[in-house]
Amino acid sequence: MKLILLSVGILVMLSGAVFAGCAAEAYSKTCASCSFDANGKVDQSCKEGYQSSGTSCVSMSYPIMAAKYADGKCPEVDYCAEELRSCTAQYSSGNDLADCQEGSTAICYAAADQCVKSAAVKCGEIESPCPGSSAGFILLFAGLAFVKLRN
Repeated sequence: MKLILLSVGILVMLSGAVFAGCAAEAYSKTCASCSFDANGKVDQSCKEGYQSSGTSCVSMSYPIMAAKYADGKCPEVDYCAEELRSCTAQYSSGNDLADCQEGSTAICYAAADQCVKSAAVKCGEIESPCPGSSAGFILLFAGLAFVKLRN
C-alpha cells in the first residue's frame, strides 16, 4: 500500500511538472476557501493570498522564465497577465460568488496557464519533448506493484 501511495505521489509531482496549472488552481482555491460578503464579493486579503501562491507556483514551475522576467527579458509574461485581466473583465458578472459557481471566469485562468506555458517556452524554458510519457510508465509500474502486493 505504501508503494502505491508513493507511486501516486510521484505521478502527481510529475503531472505538475508537465503542466503547471498555477492560475487555475489559485482561482479554484479562492472560490473554495475564501469567504464572500452579502453582495457576493470575495474577501480581498484571502484572494490576494491565493494570487500570491499562484505567482510563486509559476516562478517555481518555470524558473528560467521567472529569472528572465525579473531581468526584463521576457515580456510574454506581461502579455499573459494582460490577457487574463481582459478575459476576466469580459466574463466577470461583478459577483465573485456567482462567477465561482457559474465557472465562466475559470476558463480565463485555464487560458492564462496555457499562455504562461507558451511564454515559458518562448523565454527559454526547456520543455520535455514528450510531455507526460513518464506518467504512463509510472502508472504501469504502480499497477504492477498493486498486482504483486495483492498476490
